[in-house]
Amino acid sequence: MKIMGEKTELLQRLVSAADARQNVVSQNIANVNTPGYKTQEVRFEDQLAAELERPALNVAKAAQPQIAATAGLQTRNDGNNVDLDREVGELNKNAMMMQTYLRMIGAEMRMMRDAMDGP
Repeated sequence: MKIMGEKTELLQRLVSAADARQNVVSQNIANVNTPGYKTQEVRFEDQLAAELERPALNVAKAAQPQIAATAGLQTRNDGNNVDLDREVGELNKNAMMMQTYLRMIGAEMRMMRDAMDGP
């Protein structure tokens, strides 16, 4: 018997991806002055969307966050392509998404608690 619903499991996966993204963006910011450092990003949402379009997908093949180099950024003379303004924007966007996911999980938990408490 599954205690957690599919929605909660999906939200947990989104939180995990947001956590990975937080770490990657923090790493990018920490290396803003490191010669030769290339900006990294977390890719997850497109894979997740494709997975959700195929509901019969095996759980073992579930989309996982992937870390990859960010393409299309301007490289400075020292070989570094970290754009601090872009990274701070990504950090803020990710923080808002994480907060949203956690609030949604909290709402799911309250509904489960209310269901267990009964009328």
